Amino acid sequence: MAKIILNEVKNDYYIILFTIYFIGLTNPEDVDFVLKNCLEKADVATLLRKAIGNAGIFAPVSIWTRRRKILIPAFSPKIINSFMGILVNQSEELAIQLSHHKMVGTGRFAAWPFISAYTLDSVCETALGIRINYLRNPDNMFLKAASNLFSLVADRVVQIWLWPDVIYNCIPSSTEFYENLKIVYDLTDKIIQQKKEELKDVDVQLDSENVIFGQNTKKVRCFLEHLILLSKNAGGFTDVELREEVITFLLAGTDTSSIAICNTLTLLAKYPKIQEKVYREIVEVLGEADRPLEKDDLKEFKYLERVIKETLRLFPPAPILIRKVTEETKMPTGVTLPADTGIIVSVWGISRDKKYWGPDADCFDPDRFLPDRKTGLFIPFSSGPRNCIGYQYALMSVKMALIAVLRRYRVIGEEENGPAPTIDTKFNIMMKAKDNYQLALEAR
Repeated sequence: MAKIILNEVKNDYYIILFTIYFIGLTNPEDVDFVLKNCLEKADVATLLRKAIGNAGIFAPVSIWTRRRKILIPAFSPKIINSFMGILVNQSEELAIQLSHHKMVGTGRFAAWPFISAYTLDSVCETALGIRINYLRNPDNMFLKAASNLFSLVADRVVQIWLWPDVIYNCIPSSTEFYENLKIVYDLTDKIIQQKKEELKDVDVQLDSENVIFGQNTKKVRCFLEHLILLSKNAGGFTDVELREEVITFLLAGTDTSSIAICNTLTLLAKYPKIQEKVYREIVEVLGEADRPLEKDDLKEFKYLERVIKETLRLFPPAPILIRKVTEETKMPTGVTLPADTGIIVSVWGISRDKKYWGPDADCFDPDRFLPDRKTGLFIPFSSGPRNCIGYQYALMSVKMALIAVLRRYRVIGEEENGPAPTIDTKFNIMMKAKDNYQLALEAR
């Protein structure tokens, strides 16, 4: 990959220089060191900032440090658990709509639109406090624009010659990009102002962990409202910063969870015996009746959690992580990187390294995550200070969707001939199946 440097000449001409500044890492020692100590993101993150601004996930360290400190209380277990009811309802709606749209017992269909609708509905209700019923309304303007932005940014990332704005702004895709960006910004800004008005008279009280509490906090229903109230204190978020963080949660939080759910369903279709073990666990925990899922139930799904982890290991939604060293740095294995070297961490490669995961590293074996088994470096949500702040929310969303679907339906697909599964994927910032996850469902 290349770093592009632009120099303006007499306000009219530009010189574009291409120089190699990236190194790939798969050694666990070096990767662990980089993720814990090299916190600056490589220059390719600038392209993603075109869509989400300086949100925490891609912000320079100088901005990230302050924002992370504000965000941590908003992602406390107490707040994540408060979204349990929303996620239960949304996962139930997913199962209902699959039947309503006649996807059960009618052969193969593309699962992606339904699963992504579930995650988008869930994130919009928990992040913004709005119910958009995307499962019932696939033409929602906001979510279409958000999806288009992801695709446009992905296309630009892999076409290095389009990195400079002066070139990108000359092609039709740029017009589409800015039109979609305006839709996302305008609607998010409108929601933020509406929420601020609703919360203007709410007194902010914080507990020892800086989590909001008090009589008036029963009005607090979503991630955005928590951030608005936290921002009443000195040093909180501006309206622009609120928008950037919410958009990041919408864009990054939906596709990752959707891919994790779809990949898990795909692997369970390939290995029906493992699927049956998951179903038996669901019955053991919840019973065969339609008893609603409760918060304390989640910790009982130990085998399902191992299945999810093994899916994330073999098919991580984000296959690479990017960092940069700002000064000459010696890696634990002895390699010295010059200042300003970009680093590409191959999550995919690390997760399948036979040296650390064993000779069966390419095989689908959920029991490798049993407590007494030694594993390699597991980083589907990154690691270190800049890990995914919403990983607990993501895992909860993934678990609930799988429970709701597998409780009612058997997932059918082409069974795998051996223990090493394959999914034909494509890079679109995330790694996603090319066929939009063609599966079939049968009622249990």
